[in-house]
Amino acid sequence: MIEPNSKLITAIDKLIYFFSIVFLCTLTNSIFLNQIGYYSALILIIVRFYLTGSNPFRKTGLEYAFLFYIAAEILSTVFSVNPSQSFHNLLKRVFLIPIIYTFIISASDFERAKKYVVIYLSAAIATMLIYIGASYKYFINSFYQLYESGPSTFQYPITSSELMSFSLIILFAFLINEKLNIKLRALTLIAFVINLLALAATYKRTGWLGAAAGILLVILLSRKWILLLPVILLVAVSFFIEKNVSKITIYDYKQNNLHFIEELKTDGRAYSIFPSDSIYYVSDFENGLLEFNASNNKIMNKYNFESPVIKFQKWQDNFYVANLIDTRFVLMNVNHSKKFNKITEFLTPGFLTDWCKANKFLYAIDSDSGLTIFRDPLNLRNKLRYTDKAITNNNVKIFADSSFLVLFSKTKILSVYSLKNFLPEKILDTKKFSPKSDLVFYKDSKIIVSDENGLNLYLIEPNNIELMNTEKNIRNAYLATSSNEKIFIATTKKYLAQVEISDSLKFLHSSISYLGFVPTSIISQDSLLYFTQVKRSRLLSIFDPYLPSNFSRLALWRAGLLIFRDHPLFGVGDIDLANLYKQYKRDFDKEIQGHMHNNYIHLLVTLGLFGFIAVMFLLVKIFVIHIKNYFTLKDIPFASSYALGASGAFLAFLVSGLTEWNFGDHEIITMVWFLLAIGKSLSQTLP
Repeated sequence: MIEPNSKLITAIDKLIYFFSIVFLCTLTNSIFLNQIGYYSALILIIVRFYLTGSNPFRKTGLEYAFLFYIAAEILSTVFSVNPSQSFHNLLKRVFLIPIIYTFIISASDFERAKKYVVIYLSAAIATMLIYIGASYKYFINSFYQLYESGPSTFQYPITSSELMSFSLIILFAFLINEKLNIKLRALTLIAFVINLLALAATYKRTGWLGAAAGILLVILLSRKWILLLPVILLVAVSFFIEKNVSKITIYDYKQNNLHFIEELKTDGRAYSIFPSDSIYYVSDFENGLLEFNASNNKIMNKYNFESPVIKFQKWQDNFYVANLIDTRFVLMNVNHSKKFNKITEFLTPGFLTDWCKANKFLYAIDSDSGLTIFRDPLNLRNKLRYTDKAITNNNVKIFADSSFLVLFSKTKILSVYSLKNFLPEKILDTKKFSPKSDLVFYKDSKIIVSDENGLNLYLIEPNNIELMNTEKNIRNAYLATSSNEKIFIATTKKYLAQVEISDSLKFLHSSISYLGFVPTSIISQDSLLYFTQVKRSRLLSIFDPYLPSNFSRLALWRAGLLIFRDHPLFGVGDIDLANLYKQYKRDFDKEIQGHMHNNYIHLLVTLGLFGFIAVMFLLVKIFVIHIKNYFTLKDIPFASSYALGASGAFLAFLVSGLTEWNFGDHEIITMVWFLLAIGKSLSQTLP
């Protein structure tokens, strides 16, 4: 055996420390480098153990709980509908558990554990400063209103929000619990404010709710009751200040100038406008489909559906189609009283993302399964399906006229098909555009695409798409509509541009007007421009059943409970649930996910009741350890504040798990095991 103080072992110890620092510095910004740091440190610790014969691993009190959990994973794999995939995921879960033991060993004494906490928090704040910079660009471009999410700078915003909630709670614990000098208190307060701003900038309620729960626990454990008042007041003020806005604004467009006519407020949310002769229709979500008289802008009728209408058009003759938010189509006609009658409902086979009416056909594109063309409202079975590679390429926009079919994908690929008898004949060209291409608009063989260079005008030639002109003065475009020869384009900078295209296929001189708001939709009819403006309170949206993310979660949970009913004991295995979900979902639940967006339902589905009990036992044991650590270290400077914050961070993890599968999120569970390891290290190496 080699002596612990030999040069080789000393070199190994230094490497373990180096890779531990790599792990700490990348906990919130790079899962790749983070796992290199972890696995390198773990392998070196095992090598050191082999060379010296000295066992560095210490018991945590969780060994039986971990064995119970691993047994549940093994049993679910044995009975899984996909054993090989379940076994693969079992290994992923098991290989992360040693993070706890690795960093108890690496943080070998009290001062080293303190240093690790400081490095982790410092790196996290540096990461958040970069995130705030990216978020500023999101803010000035009104992307928050458009996407209802923050930027994906380092990982998905929802993962960022949870990681940020952990550090925020720990910093809060240090602020209220630690006796700091003025300089350190100021630095801690600055770090807390940066963390708070970054968490807000993720725009994700999961992290917000987790942070609120964790901070509340910190206040309760520390018995700083007076702090409850400002926290409750802050939440109440946030709900009060953030109000819902729903408006219809009407302008007349004369001599290249906007002339305000009227602003109408609605009780729901004015999502879209659909003009039709002397009337127009407004999708007002929970307030139904509103029919307005165009001459006086008064409501004539209101129609309610099972879920909100997001698109409405006349199809043929006396037939109209309403597209609901859950992707169903409702076919209607007009009766003798000039009111709508519902005839039937119909669906596309996949996840509907867009549709258009042309040539008396209804062209509907599914992002996952291709194109469906409905040819006759009197016979909805008279339809055709197209599923070639370009058509199933995650398309999200569709345009059609008598000559061409134009598709645009989520990955910014434009595909153009020629039509024969109004049906796709052959693909003419495909073109990959910049990731910053947020607008595609088609009219009369001309395609307008926006990117960082401005507006680009393309012409569909016999065999390709040809760039004809670029208008550099119009940037950040995201909405467009046309009226006669005029094209109106809204930008995220709250401007409206009007352009025309000359016979020589050049952009003519454009005029730009300041709107002062970011429209949700825009439509033109005759000389009038109709804008809708919807702004939803992010906090109030927690209770909004029609918010797409809420709607899909409720659908997932419903199907998950049905799967659990059929596989109650050991579940279906630790697998991707997308294919299974398709078998249990309702026909109109189109968003497919591989997990249940809820820890507890997901565990019931994958591991069954046996596995659910095993994981609950593990989580309760961990929570008890965190609380015990706090009371054990209550009088120890630094350690008590950390243990207090770690307790709150773990509660944040549990609360966030109500709407996320964060137990299976690599970045999140890595952080959970690390925070537990440092808490155990501090309690085992008291100064």
